[in-house]
Amino acid sequence: MFHKSFQTDFHSLLHSHFRMDKEIVEVSFFQFFANLGRNIIMLVLPFYLYRVVGYEMWQICMFFLFWQLGFTVTIPFAGEFLTRFGLKHSMALRSIGVSMFWVAISFFIRGDFWSDMLFMIPFFLLNAYAKAVSEIAYDIFLSYYLSRGSGGKTIAWMQIAIMTAVIIAPLAGGLLMKSYGFSWVAYTTAFFYLLSGVVLLLTPDHKFHVSYTPTRLLADTFKKTDKTLIIAEFGRVFFDAVLWVVWPIFLLLVLKNVVSIGAVVAISSLLSMIASLIIGKKIDKLGINPRSFRFGAYRSTFLNFLRGVVWDPIALAIIDALHKINFGVMKVPYTVQIYKWLHKQDTFERAHIRWMIAENIYMIAILIFTGLFFLFADNFKMVFAGIFAVGSVTMLLTQVVSKFTDD
Repeated sequence: MFHKSFQTDFHSLLHSHFRMDKEIVEVSFFQFFANLGRNIIMLVLPFYLYRVVGYEMWQICMFFLFWQLGFTVTIPFAGEFLTRFGLKHSMALRSIGVSMFWVAISFFIRGDFWSDMLFMIPFFLLNAYAKAVSEIAYDIFLSYYLSRGSGGKTIAWMQIAIMTAVIIAPLAGGLLMKSYGFSWVAYTTAFFYLLSGVVLLLTPDHKFHVSYTPTRLLADTFKKTDKTLIIAEFGRVFFDAVLWVVWPIFLLLVLKNVVSIGAVVAISSLLSMIASLIIGKKIDKLGINPRSFRFGAYRSTFLNFLRGVVWDPIALAIIDALHKINFGVMKVPYTVQIYKWLHKQDTFERAHIRWMIAENIYMIAILIFTGLFFLFADNFKMVFAGIFAVGSVTMLLTQVVSKFTDD
């Protein structure tokens, strides 16, 4: 929990010292450059591991499992960095840790899976700690901006900064991979991550003190967190894990060309960006419509079930575009509700708890993917269909998000 003085100082800071619009612009640029770096390489990575390095599908999933285990180990200790260095500088930590991580992959991933993982363990931990600190800081920072009455528009503009990067990056990453190889993709990614950190490191920041320890945090995660939050986050995170790990593997099997993969994702992301801006403005004007959110979840379930049974490239591009447009209907109001819950009380600890829950759900989901691809390696089409079917159904759980925001 916060000290009372922390709550008072934070509100005073927001109304007296922060230049609100300027800081939103700074964080938007940070998100743009970081997501530009991330999305240049994320679709290329499974292609590299499968086609170039020679990993099997279950080994690709286990690579991500090692990645995710780093979060389980390090995230309880993220609060100490936040209190020492402040919110914006904590967000910028991601730039250093993640840059080193991607460069390390280009050096240490050579094809001997277990040897590769041994060399990568320190970098998995560094990447996880840096990203965990950054994620928590970002949630705390943004939750207070939503109290100004323009939460939908703020979230929408943040999503646009992210989606603009998603539109440009996948195709650029595919072209880089085709022309220069994975190492140059990794170096380009590291450059953009470092650039994202410069945006925030050159601006003033503020430091705070909180009362909880890692042990207290773990206890509060189970004692003080509404179960509906865990249910909603399970629905969101499990499906996000499907899109993060399984969807790129699926695309490389269907499309086979890394440039084509980038083009499909870029087109669908452009449509999603337009939808996010329209939806964000409507939320500020009309508020969140639970009925609209519910039908968005139903549409998402249907569209994402189709992913696993359709193997035609054109049909997949259409399905992905429709999903991203529909997902904009859900993501903006869902995110606004989450940040309202964070802002209501104990924001620092709630943000930390939220990411502890999320990162461990990612780990559970990826463990399931790894097991399925290992056990059913000879029938991977069935595995894809099953994962997309289950992931699509979990999206229905996100509907409970409104039930824990008014506690």
